[in-house]
Amino acid sequence: MARVTRADLHGQGRAGLARPGSARGAALRQFVQNCPGPSWETVISFARHPPRRRPCPSEDVMSNTASSAGDKAGKAHWNQVWSNRSLPKPVDPHARGFRQYVRQAFHREFVRAFEGMDTKGQRLLEIGCGRSAWLPYLAREFGFQVSGLDYTEIGCAQERDILASAGIPGEIVCADLFEPPERFVGAFDAVVSLGVVEHFEDTAGCLRACARYLRPGGRIVTEIPNMRGLVGWVAKVTDRPTYDVHVPLDREALVKAHRDAGLHVLRSDYILPLDVSLFGVGSIGSRWLRLPAVGAASAVAELVWALDARGLAPRPNAVTSPYIFCVAEKS
Repeated sequence: MARVTRADLHGQGRAGLARPGSARGAALRQFVQNCPGPSWETVISFARHPPRRRPCPSEDVMSNTASSAGDKAGKAHWNQVWSNRSLPKPVDPHARGFRQYVRQAFHREFVRAFEGMDTKGQRLLEIGCGRSAWLPYLAREFGFQVSGLDYTEIGCAQERDILASAGIPGEIVCADLFEPPERFVGAFDAVVSLGVVEHFEDTAGCLRACARYLRPGGRIVTEIPNMRGLVGWVAKVTDRPTYDVHVPLDREALVKAHRDAGLHVLRSDYILPLDVSLFGVGSIGSRWLRLPAVGAASAVAELVWALDARGLAPRPNAVTSPYIFCVAEKS
């Protein structure tokens, strides 16, 4: 059985980060210009798949879970989002290019999250799996037997297609997070949620529901946007509808919610120093304002990536970091 160790982290750090250049800057400028609306989810969109068409893939990480219990987004919204969208390619953390900046950071976090855990042949569930490019990755990189749960029919159908195209076996179930299929209760060694729990007014209650899928000793990996930091400040001004479907949480609040859910927290960290692609400058109405904003965003992005590749960027922090990870176990 495969065991993830600290040695697996070597070679996956800053040295593996592609150095930004002018061509990448031009690609970023085109990407930002093509985004019709600002949203923090644009950042994870880099992780899930590169943009191929004019609609901005910003919503692609916004996971789709329960249709009840204080869901601030709602099923109808996500069914609309997933309609008429091309499928993302599975995540390959070893590929190069500026779009790998976020993917490689997430990969390092997953390696740390499963450190010391025998993962090969173990069962993993992604909650809010609609259109996820991460399930094939988790199967290939760690040897998990993967399953997914989502409450949108379209998202589930698309996830089945993603797994099939990747040649990865897996069961995708369309169900409410808070009303799990009986065979899923206590059946998994690991549960992953990317951008899910922050959409529910009762964060601890949502995590408590997620924990029901775990076996005793099972591990849960939770990721949310840092809406209490720069991401949220910008969204509140430039994209209020997106901000309003989130419950702003910082790392301390996320850790507390896990503990209130009866989980034992192993680690929690802010991820990445900064990523300006989430600022949605391509949505600025005036062309005279939009073009300088896009140029400035591209320059800042290239600078941050270059500094990060050399270990010179600011450390991840509560103010500028776009993501928060938390890893916990069920006792």
